[in-house]
Amino acid sequence: MKHIRSVIVDDEPAARARIARLLAQDPELELVAECRNGLEALEAVSKHRPDLMFLDVQMPQMNGIETLDRIEDDRKPFVIFVTAHDQYALKAFDRNAVDYLLKPYDDDRFFSSLEKAKKHIDMRMNSKLTGKLLDLMREHMHAKSEYTEVFTIRDKGREYKVNVDDIVFLRAEGNYLCLQLKDRNHLYRMTMNAVESELDPARFLRIHRSYIVNTAHIRSTRYSGNNEFIFSMANGERIVSGRSYKEQIAKALQEQAV
Repeated sequence: MKHIRSVIVDDEPAARARIARLLAQDPELELVAECRNGLEALEAVSKHRPDLMFLDVQMPQMNGIETLDRIEDDRKPFVIFVTAHDQYALKAFDRNAVDYLLKPYDDDRFFSSLEKAKKHIDMRMNSKLTGKLLDLMREHMHAKSEYTEVFTIRDKGREYKVNVDDIVFLRAEGNYLCLQLKDRNHLYRMTMNAVESELDPARFLRIHRSYIVNTAHIRSTRYSGNNEFIFSMANGERIVSGRSYKEQIAKALQEQAV
């Protein structure tokens, strides 16, 4: 099944025709454009988002190196330079070229270069697939979770989404909560007792009647005596626990250490 989109860029019709003939022998390759110069190549990349480009170096108006430099990084295909001039090889590999085919080349050399490119493309595709699968797994876990994963903050007509994983700690302020992130905070209308039941106890720990901390953002914990612990948090703040919470804190710290 064809799934590798390819582009040929060469000002010589015979050179383009030969590469096209060789590519036609591989069922995985789809030739989406043949370009005579760098400008046509830039248009083809924008239109087709190819995976692989066979690129000549010496062309009128814009050479192959200049053409590649003008393609945005997130759109750059893998490139095999195909040229009769060996003096550009260093510049080509500086730009992460897959290979550098010197004309005249034989069919075996071409297919060896093509196999190398296909391995690079497979690695990129597998990496993207892995990322998508991880995103789907996270979404599924959050959808299945019985606990709150996102707080929606409304302030002066604007709406903010705060992921609970980004919260360093929560502090009670009357009928509001201060959701403290590393570099900012938000006020959220809810009581401490109400929010405690909505947060995953595997990730959040009540250490004071006015504080709940995110255990992922604890940098260190020290027992100071007098039934109190001192928590150093990721944002640089130090929180002293309530004395009545000593047992549940000690139990939580012991479980995390196991």
